[in-house]
Amino acid sequence: MTAPESTPEPLLSAAVVRLTCLNFLFFSVYLLYFPTLPFFIERLGGAKSEIGLLIGMSSLASLVARPFVGYAVDAYGRRPVMLTGLAVFVLNALLYNVVQSVASVAVLRLLTGASMAIFVTSASASIADVAAPSRRGEVMSYYGLANSLAFAIGPALGGFIIHAGWLTGFDDALTSRMGWLSGAETGDLHFTSLFLFSAAVGVLALGIAALGGETRPTGVGAGRKLDLGNLFSRAGVFPASINFASSFVMASMVTFMPLFARDHGLENAGSVFMVYAGMVIMMRLSLGRYMDRYPRSWFIVPGIASLSLSMIVMATASHPAQMFVAAAIFGAGAGSFQPAMMALLVDRCAPTERGRALSTFTLGNDLGLSMGALLLGVVVEHAGFRAAFSVSATMAGLGALFFVIATQRAHGWRQPVVARA
Repeated sequence: MTAPESTPEPLLSAAVVRLTCLNFLFFSVYLLYFPTLPFFIERLGGAKSEIGLLIGMSSLASLVARPFVGYAVDAYGRRPVMLTGLAVFVLNALLYNVVQSVASVAVLRLLTGASMAIFVTSASASIADVAAPSRRGEVMSYYGLANSLAFAIGPALGGFIIHAGWLTGFDDALTSRMGWLSGAETGDLHFTSLFLFSAAVGVLALGIAALGGETRPTGVGAGRKLDLGNLFSRAGVFPASINFASSFVMASMVTFMPLFARDHGLENAGSVFMVYAGMVIMMRLSLGRYMDRYPRSWFIVPGIASLSLSMIVMATASHPAQMFVAAAIFGAGAGSFQPAMMALLVDRCAPTERGRALSTFTLGNDLGLSMGALLLGVVVEHAGFRAAFSVSATMAGLGALFFVIATQRAHGWRQPVVARA
């Protein structure tokens, strides 16, 4: 007599859907700034190297905050930390309206980075808590679809808002009645509307998050002291180093691609991000079901290699069509790499250290974005955009090589998926 087949664990739950929606809302408004903030800083008189510095400062702030956020997520719970992150983002969006100089932007970029660290770490720990262990890779892949949809909507919407001529009357009427909003006036670009819109969506996300419950497993973090051992996770160090390489590439895309695209006949770079996002969505929908059947490495290595290839194409681009091809290749790589790398980390860490492990993992993201924006800003200033894209391609290639060497030595390259509850 054969044993009855076990019932598959459910893929979606109310908590998974809620967290995915929150992820979408947060990143949609966070990404409004990707194709727009370089122009904002430029209109305030910032040089290209200063644009790289200011964009990178957000990730530097996130880098400093994440270890403490990881501790708080495990020690005090996911929900209160998430609410704090969303509240900080709303405040930050409103304060952009009082900016009067490039130096003022620096302070707000630090606040932006803090809000990102707080929200992403708490939301990532929450989704890891509620995902069924046997379907973790698939849940992570679909959860990441929210980011992809945000990339399809946020940058394009941001570019649309600042260039929409019909918003001129709205901005003028608003700033004439409330003078404190006039700091965001930059000629014909409508940054007042942009910042107020992002604050409004942030308030909506804050309300949705407030309706949800706590997801932290019982007993996790109880009595944990704030010391160095509880700020970092050894399990997250190697994934963080690979994440650094991929994020270095992302720095070149979000910081300098909009300006490069404008110089080559494409005014609104949001359309390039839409191509990227469309490819990520396609990859995650098609690969999600396989990420729990095959080794994570099968998705990670081709993903990083694709990121490198996309930068080679971008470095040689001379018209918009080539930029769209580069964005599609970039999206294919990101759609494969990110969910598999995150699932690999959660597989190999205990529930008691999820917050620390995920914060350590995303430190690689912060370090890659900040160092990438800073270093590539110098490269652009002295050697141009194409040289910066070439440096990014090299960094991603080195990341893929490091992963192969490290996992081959540990035989992790061939190991099946082993997920922790």
